[in-house]
Amino acid sequence: MNRIARPQPRPWAARRLVCMGFAGGGTVGFRPWARLLPLEVELRTLCYPGREYRYADEITGGWDGFVADCADAVATEVRAPYVLYGHSMGALLAFETARLLQERGAQGPESLILSGHIAPQHWTGVRSAKLATASDEELAASLEEGGGLPQSVVDDPDLLAMAVDLLRMDMEAYAAYEFRREPRLRAGIHLMVGEDEVTPAHDGWEELTEGPFTRSLLPGGHFFTPRVWGQLPRHMPAFLPDGAAELAG
Repeated sequence: MNRIARPQPRPWAARRLVCMGFAGGGTVGFRPWARLLPLEVELRTLCYPGREYRYADEITGGWDGFVADCADAVATEVRAPYVLYGHSMGALLAFETARLLQERGAQGPESLILSGHIAPQHWTGVRSAKLATASDEELAASLEEGGGLPQSVVDDPDLLAMAVDLLRMDMEAYAAYEFRREPRLRAGIHLMVGEDEVTPAHDGWEELTEGPFTRSLLPGGHFFTPRVWGQLPRHMPAFLPDGAAELAG
């Protein structure tokens, strides 16, 4: 079974945008973005173990196994050129997936677009470790407060319970992350940060790449504003004709 979905197949596409989601989340939130991309770009969404059509799968091997699963999926199911996008935990996964592909000598992304995560050298995993052992009620509250889940999931006890189980599984792997300064990426990085969330800990991504590094501030917090999140590809320089992010309005 494929691990990467194509919400709107474009067999003629010259490039691909591969999206990697946040902890506890799935691929659904990315699917509407397909219509926002240029016609020559195809949207791909990576499905993590334990959700949607990978419901029976589990994350094995801790964080390293999680990264390897993502790298295997990208290497076998995505044809270059492509861009990796990751949000929150997905940003760290995208970064380490790109590094693992580079170490394997596989075809890596032409660039990374990351959002919602501090630079990995500042990551401690303390909060993730606490969430991994928290009660179901505490995890549900964390999901509701985070703002990343559709209201339909929050309002459905069965769906919310499934999301809680996924968040716990993701956090167990996430908490085991250990930063390595090397190797540096050859691919460039574009970082997007919410104006209400930015901290000095977001500095440092530029030290981890030999390629170009750019950064943009967007309205809102962890998931930006609903309008910005809903149209996020229009803020990605890699997919705009002039290479400059559209101004948020």
